[in-house]
Amino acid sequence: MAIDKSVYSRLREDILSSAVSPDETLTEVKLTQRYGASRTPVREALQRLEQDGLLERRGKALAVRTHTAEEIVDIYESRIVLEEAAASKAARKRTDLDVRMLRAKFESMLDLDPTEGQSLAEANRQYHTLIWAAAHSPSLVRLLTGLDQQVRRYTLTTLTYPGRWPAVLADYEALTAAIEKGDAQAAGTIAARHMNEALEIRLKMYAADPDHL
Repeated sequence: MAIDKSVYSRLREDILSSAVSPDETLTEVKLTQRYGASRTPVREALQRLEQDGLLERRGKALAVRTHTAEEIVDIYESRIVLEEAAASKAARKRTDLDVRMLRAKFESMLDLDPTEGQSLAEANRQYHTLIWAAAHSPSLVRLLTGLDQQVRRYTLTTLTYPGRWPAVLADYEALTAAIEKGDAQAAGTIAARHMNEALEIRLKMYAADPDHL
């Protein structure tokens, strides 16, 4: 399917940045006016975003998927399995360049302000992306990228939760070392534990304020 990247990417970013509310019904007419595009690329972009898991059907209309505890558990449990596989594979298949890039990213994270959620989230995403790349598995990268973009819809990051950032840095120091040593079992175990802890924090945040996740 030929997708108009401009319409698709612009709507996708609006969804991820919460510029589009889950309460807003997304119609072709409304979006053609919003983006100054014809109905065909808008229709195709909507279909793609539904396939990506960012939109859901409500009757005949489409809207941004709502946050539910079940959705959170589903996304994170899937990601736990895939992150464990990616870290384990990265330890087996990483190159010297992969290790240097991963260590450089980790060391740069030590200087971040733990109260700056947006900076932490971006650096965290980059670190994970480097692990995925080190696994040298296009299928894993594709699956993890899809899950990550769903997590990006959450406006609050778990990284600023009390005590979380020091724990993240400790995990990443150990994970980087395991990948560097080629210890696939340790790398996978650390990655899975790290994501399990992220899930627990996300659920606590949801329980505290479901409308502002």
